[in-house]
Amino acid sequence: MHTITLLISFLLITFSSQLYSQKRSPKVGYKLLNPDKVETKNFYFFSVLDHQDELKKILSEDEILKKIAEDKYTKLRKSGNSYDSIGNMLKFSEQEIETIGIQIVRLFEQQPSFKKVFDDHVIASGCYYLLMDQSDPGDIIKKVWKQDASAMNRIIDVYGIGVKPFYPGIDSLSYPTGSRKHQNLMSWTKSLLVSQAENNPLFYHLTYSAAELLLDLNDRDDAVVYEPLWEGENKAVYEKIKQTDWDKYPYTALVVLGFGPDNYDFPLNPGAKIRLRTALEKYKEGVAPFIVVTGGKVYPFKTRNVEAYHMKQYLINEFEIPEDQIIIEPHARHTTSNIRNTARIIFRNGIPMNKPMLVSSSEGHINTVFSGSFAERCQREIGLVPYKTGKRTGLNFVELFPLPNALQINPIEPLDP
Repeated sequence: MHTITLLISFLLITFSSQLYSQKRSPKVGYKLLNPDKVETKNFYFFSVLDHQDELKKILSEDEILKKIAEDKYTKLRKSGNSYDSIGNMLKFSEQEIETIGIQIVRLFEQQPSFKKVFDDHVIASGCYYLLMDQSDPGDIIKKVWKQDASAMNRIIDVYGIGVKPFYPGIDSLSYPTGSRKHQNLMSWTKSLLVSQAENNPLFYHLTYSAAELLLDLNDRDDAVVYEPLWEGENKAVYEKIKQTDWDKYPYTALVVLGFGPDNYDFPLNPGAKIRLRTALEKYKEGVAPFIVVTGGKVYPFKTRNVEAYHMKQYLINEFEIPEDQIIIEPHARHTTSNIRNTARIIFRNGIPMNKPMLVSSSEGHINTVFSGSFAERCQREIGLVPYKTGKRTGLNFVELFPLPNALQINPIEPLDP
């Protein structure tokens, strides 16, 4: 009898664990709230909280969190006016991150409204996918907070203090570090934030506002161009996706990797045109119902041209490909995020994840994507490998299976997180 009881208990625990794990899965069809805001793309949990009046009231009334807000305001107001002094005062310290984490977990455990945001947005969005393997929800929410805090700090480091990003040639501060313009802008930033934060009891207000402002001062809206895609550039194709019979095609999409232009006058690199023409030959065989063109506004430094948009226009104007067959992914800055961002689109739109996408580019580029070193680069630069490799189907083509871990935000890449 005792053995049977133990067995039943074990089965119940296992079932409950599996059920809870299922509840932590991201939701197909979930739409990010306010996708046209850089805060949404970089620190999603706090961008959601910032639109929840009830939760903001709870946070602002917590004595420990309120004291942190007051101390940060006082330190910033009394700080020196050098750009690095201002930047460091705006960031969260390690001690603040730890203390805030403890308080957020306590409030999370006490307040049902926090748990609702956790279920409806933190889990459903998949933006914290890699953090969901923890058994304790409190541990997860603490790690979510730490990820958001590190994302805010990263923006202040790169676009306030002038720390070099991974790719300084295209992603760095818009003016020379330590220059008069840099110093003046940081001094003006301090004055503005001090005036806005006076008597504001929200512990995250200064850092959150600083991150948004500094991206704006650097004209860095790269992560949100053309958003929301479902209302604009991808509206027609997203509607068509809902009516697609996937069994008719071996691939869900033909993905054309971008080729950044090398000057400001020509929005589309000749190499990109070759890639598009090569992919079109395969597309005409009916291998996939949609073409994905991927690439943001990357090259040259601070270009206003969005690669994917011009690739789409080329397909429409030169080859009369219908708009409802072309998906644009206008945010990727590298091959790593070309693949990751496409996987995100596939998941969020309910496109089958168990079918491969066919990726197309130059022979040398496909050699790279097909190699083991590319997976290592993905892990190093975006913190995950967003695909499983399928077959090499030609000089210019490789099959890749998208993975849901692609939904995870990369907190160290604010222009394409």
